[in-house]
Amino acid sequence: MTWRNEATRIIHIATHDLPPDTPLAKRKRIVDAARPFCWDGTSWPRKAWQAARRDYLVKFGYVPRTKKAKEAVAAGLPLFDGDAPEEAARHGK
Repeated sequence: MTWRNEATRIIHIATHDLPPDTPLAKRKRIVDAARPFCWDGTSWPRKAWQAARRDYLVKFGYVPRTKKAKEAVAAGLPLFDGDAPEEAARHGK
């Protein structure tokens, strides 16, 4: 198992029973609270957590603050490979 797979598993456990209409801000708090404390001090777990967090939250309207995401939203392109152009526009509003 990789760090990212473990992070995805932890996020899933913390959020699997949330109702679909849960606000994004509450989802962020729950995901952030689920991060293991020991993952803060080392590079790979921290990076894996942020990637898994971003992948989860994008499904609910979160727009990453990365340069690539900003350019994609500005161009009307999908944020991730599975997104349709309409979804990318919805993510960027």
